[in-house]
Amino acid sequence: MFSKIFEKIGVLIGRDPGAPHRQFSLQEVQRILHQHHAALLELYGVPIEELRARLLRQRILEDTSSTSNSLSDPPAKERAFAGDWAIFTPLPPTASGIADYAAELAPSLASRLNATYIIADDAPPPEHFGFAVERLSEWKSNQERDRATPRLYHLGNSSIHDYVVQEAMRHPGVVVLHDRVLHHLFEQAFLRRGDSQTFHELAIEHHGPLGAVIADLAERELSGDAFRFGLPMTAPALQNAEAVIVHSFDSMYRVRDLLPDIPVQRIPLLYSPATPLTEMNPGEVRKRLGMHPDRMIFVALGLATVQKRVDCLISALGSIKDRIPPFELWVVGELPDSLGLRELAIESGLANQMHVTGRVEMDTFQAFIDHSDVVVNLRFPSAGESSATLIRAMGAGKPCVVFDSGSALDYPDDSLMKIPIELSSNTGLAKALRELACDELTRQQTGAAAAEHIAKWHDVDQCADAYANFMLAAANRHTR
Repeated sequence: MFSKIFEKIGVLIGRDPGAPHRQFSLQEVQRILHQHHAALLELYGVPIEELRARLLRQRILEDTSSTSNSLSDPPAKERAFAGDWAIFTPLPPTASGIADYAAELAPSLASRLNATYIIADDAPPPEHFGFAVERLSEWKSNQERDRATPRLYHLGNSSIHDYVVQEAMRHPGVVVLHDRVLHHLFEQAFLRRGDSQTFHELAIEHHGPLGAVIADLAERELSGDAFRFGLPMTAPALQNAEAVIVHSFDSMYRVRDLLPDIPVQRIPLLYSPATPLTEMNPGEVRKRLGMHPDRMIFVALGLATVQKRVDCLISALGSIKDRIPPFELWVVGELPDSLGLRELAIESGLANQMHVTGRVEMDTFQAFIDHSDVVVNLRFPSAGESSATLIRAMGAGKPCVVFDSGSALDYPDDSLMKIPIELSSNTGLAKALRELACDELTRQQTGAAAAEHIAKWHDVDQCADAYANFMLAAANRHTR
C-alpha cells in the first residue's frame, strides 16, 4: 500500500512514476504530505494518516532526545509581567471549548498581565467572569487604544471565531491556534456569507492550483471533509501573526514548516482539577446522573461529529457486548440525528445500553467523567486539535482510548490506550475496550499514569507562566 502512496506522491509533484525508485527524505515527505494531504487522504484515507503518525513520532523522538530539549522534567516556572493586552476570544456561556479554556486560564494569567477580553458584538454577556470585558465595537471605538495595545487571538475552527479571524488578518498579534485546520471557519466567514471572491483568492494565494479546485468544490457544496481537512486555510489566518501558540507537537511542526520565520511555542493544554459535583458517594452520584450504579460505564464526550467516530465505538461495543460485564454507553453531549447513530445502536444490539444527555453544564460534564470507567476519545481525520475533554479525563485518572496519531503522540504510551486507526473492522478498538472492561488493574494503571502526566505537564499556573513569557517576548520584538 505504501509503495502505491509514494507512487501517487511522485505523480502529484510531477515526477515520472516509471522513473527509478529513490529515497525520500523525512523533510521531503513531510512537505509533500502538507501540500497534497487532501488528495492523498481522499485516495488512501487511513494509510496516509498512519504514515503521518509514523513520521511525527520519529520527529518528536529526534527533537526531544537531546538534553537541552528533554521532556524528563517540566519547564521551570519563570514569572514575567507581560503588560497590558487585548485578548480576543469567546467566553462562557458561548458554547465553545475554547471559551471554556480562555475562562479557565484567565485567573492564572491575571497576576502576569493586565487583560481586557474582547467578545463579539452579538455574544451573550459572560457569566461568572471577574475580569474586564468589552464588545468588539466598544473596544474599537477608542482607536488610539485599539492601535497601541498588543493582542492575543484565541482562534478555532468554528463560526463563533469569525470576528477573531477578521481582526487577526487585519491587525498583528499573537495567535493561539487551537485548531490547525480552519477551513470550516473560512467557509462560514466568507463563502457562506456571499463573499466567494475573497474565499477563492485566499485559497489560491495560499494553496495554489489545488486551492482553486477545492474552493470551487466548496462553493458548489461538493467538497467532503477530506478536502476540507486537506485545505486547512491556516496561512491566511496567520498572515499577520507576530508569534503563534499551539498545543501539540503535530501543530508546532506544521506551523514551523509553514511559517519558518515566525516564533512558534508549544504550550500544553491547561488542566485545573474540577470541584466534585456533590459530596454524595459514587453510587448516589451515578443514580442522580441517570447511570446504573453497578454497571461498567463507557463515555464519549462532547458534540458527536463524524470525526469523533462514535459509530466505531457503537459497532465495537456491539461486537463484544456478550463478552464483557454489563455496561452502559453514555454520549455526553448532543447527538445529531443526521449521523444515524441511534439506528446503528439498535442494529448493534445496544438499544437499551446507549444513552444521550444532550448538552450539559460543565459541572455535570465533569461528573460524568469522574464517575465513568472508560473514556473513548477518537479523532479521524484530525483538524490538528488537542482535545480538552481528553485532558480532563486523563487528569481525573480515567483510562482513555484514542487513535495512535496526531496529538495523542504527545502523551506517554502507558498513559493512554492507543489503537491503530480503524474505520470499518474496529477489531483493535473492540480488543482495547474488552481488555479495559475485564481488567481492573489495567484500568487503574492506565488512569494513574494519565493523571501523573497531566499533573506534571499541564498545570494551569505553569501554562500561564509560559503564556506570559512568550507574550512578553513577542511584545518586545514588536517594539524594537
